[in-house]
Amino acid sequence: MSAEITRVLHVDDDPNFSDVVTSFLESEDEALEVVTETSVEDGLSQLQKGSVDCVVSDYDMPETNGLDFFEAVRESHPEMPFILFTGKGSEEIASTAISRGVTDYLQKAGGTEQYEVLANRIRNSVDRHRTERELRRNREFLTRVLNLNPSAIIVLDECGEIVRANERAETILDLPESEITSRSFDDAEWDVVDEDGCSISKDALPFGRVRESGESVYEIQHGIRRADGDVVWVSINAAPLWDEHDEIQYVVTVVSDITSRKRKNQSLNATIIQLEGFGNVLSHDLGNIHQIAHGRLELARDTGEQEHFEAVEESIDRAEGMLDELTTAMQAGSIVEEVATVAVDDVFDRAWQSQATADATREVEEGIRIEANEMALQRMFENLVRNAFEHGDNTATVRVGSLADGFYVEDDGPGIPKDERENVFEPGYTTKKGGTGTGLVSIQQIALAHGWDTEIRDGSDGGARFNFTTSNRAADR
Repeated sequence: MSAEITRVLHVDDDPNFSDVVTSFLESEDEALEVVTETSVEDGLSQLQKGSVDCVVSDYDMPETNGLDFFEAVRESHPEMPFILFTGKGSEEIASTAISRGVTDYLQKAGGTEQYEVLANRIRNSVDRHRTERELRRNREFLTRVLNLNPSAIIVLDECGEIVRANERAETILDLPESEITSRSFDDAEWDVVDEDGCSISKDALPFGRVRESGESVYEIQHGIRRADGDVVWVSINAAPLWDEHDEIQYVVTVVSDITSRKRKNQSLNATIIQLEGFGNVLSHDLGNIHQIAHGRLELARDTGEQEHFEAVEESIDRAEGMLDELTTAMQAGSIVEEVATVAVDDVFDRAWQSQATADATREVEEGIRIEANEMALQRMFENLVRNAFEHGDNTATVRVGSLADGFYVEDDGPGIPKDERENVFEPGYTTKKGGTGTGLVSIQQIALAHGWDTEIRDGSDGGARFNFTTSNRAADR
């Protein structure tokens, strides 16, 4: 395979000397192809045509000197190898040339050996330039690949010093790459914690595990407390890269932000615990209802009095109501599997028709659209309407309106005291005599299943107002 051609531009005001240089260089190395010019102006013109890999220039020329020519070359070709090959040399010129960034300096001398030296200097300069250019291109390519990756990628050397971090890593850690790469994996500035908030030892961190075992690790989860005080939860995969001596040279880590998933799991676990307690409460209440109904039924058989039969029927109705509401509450956390853009006023109207009385009033802002599961949203509205009637009266007014980041539902009833608002979504909580407390649980479950936040405030008429903050509100159409 023939060597890659190296095109050399030689600028010297002595055309005879240029011919000699061309002849010796091309005979010294067949891969060298020399173009000559006798003035700086012509040299710059030739350079603009392209296809030049290295410039060789005399120093002392009529129009300008070689260093000024070098500065002109640098303006248009900042990385071009430039060798000053001059007969008027001195330590001062050599020092100035090197300090300005000239690639190499060679003084003309008698004999043909100088051309062999010049050819060697040209090859070395061009090879170095090509290598640096290739490395730069590879770095740029790698940077683009890293930054296109949706996961954070952090590369550490064999000592645990961070050497690369992509843009996603900057986002997750809320730090610029320069700050990230100034640290090691166990730097004191990293505040790494487990689920209990306790610090994690460096040997338990992904890099420590890989260094100890020499094997990849997967889905290592921990929290990182950022400078703003927030804890970001991450899941990390880490793998070693080996050198030719089978020693770890780098460890590549892929970091995924699981903060949102972590919070949802925590919320789900809390809900499961709540519902377990709720089940115990209902089991107890249903047991009481069963005992009452059984006792009344015995009395009805013995006496035949109608009031006992009515009491049994009332107990059965109450038990059925509790079971229906329990089913709704239990389903609310799992039914939000598919969502679509829905018109809030349409869904609320259907809920209203199934619950409202003729004397009740609704005021619904038109044009509110959100991403939601339509059936679940209707059930939530039904519970809110029912709650307004149960704690107010059949002439209640219920309003639905938009917020900057969601929507609200309010009534004109007695409202919910501020000191009780933190407890209203706990299973079994109720202020109504004989109530089960499942309606508000169902409301909260449906909101959580959508990923919404719920806040209770005073309504505009003093009643209860439920604000729902949605992160996926659709644009009004």
